[in-house]
Amino acid sequence: MKRNAAVRLVLIAATGAAGLSSASAPARAQVIEREAAAAKAETWQGSIGVRSTFIRSAGFDPFSGNDVMSQMSLALEHVFVRRDAFAFAAGVAGDFGGSSSTARGAPSDLKLLRFTAVAEGRYQPWDRAYGFVRFAPGMLLGSAEVADASAPNGRLLQDEFNVLAVDTSAGAALRLSGPANPVAAWVTAEAGYGWAGSHRLMLAPEATPRDQAKIAPLDLGTIDARGAFMRFAAVITY
Repeated sequence: MKRNAAVRLVLIAATGAAGLSSASAPARAQVIEREAAAAKAETWQGSIGVRSTFIRSAGFDPFSGNDVMSQMSLALEHVFVRRDAFAFAAGVAGDFGGSSSTARGAPSDLKLLRFTAVAEGRYQPWDRAYGFVRFAPGMLLGSAEVADASAPNGRLLQDEFNVLAVDTSAGAALRLSGPANPVAAWVTAEAGYGWAGSHRLMLAPEATPRDQAKIAPLDLGTIDARGAFMRFAAVITY
């Protein structure tokens, strides 16, 4: 009798332990899900990419044969506000590039540097993708050169300019890495319009102020460094 009672007690204890273990499994899963949901939000973002702008301007023709300006793009942003699927980020960006061709039989070169402040609104209905719109006002810095052998002292004919610039664009981002990684990898694609002020290109060699008045500058017309653009970028978020 005593032996049978002891056996029953052992069976009851084992059954209770199994029940507690099976009951605790969903609880542990819920804890893991809550910990994953409470993971640190990715607030910093750095990107590097390529931007192609289609510039249909007569002043750009002496420096390009296809109306396309290719630039390297760099950006750093920080997410300041999150509300459900919506977020707002801000930061700084720069586009750096140039184009070369021939102007009046002489080698020509144009460099454009665009520095902007970025305001970005995002909508992220899924963990692995989101859409965004951007507004980026700033400055466009340009320098033009023509290596004209007939110039005084064989010097380069040059001109530099700074004008206001604004970008507006929309695009999408796709996450490549898993959610458990502390640093996430994304790719983005966007399209928009980049506006910039006009500048009359008047190229002349470097000279003293007294000699500069004696030199007739090379007039290449007005350049409007504006047009539709596309940008593809690799992005890291943390």
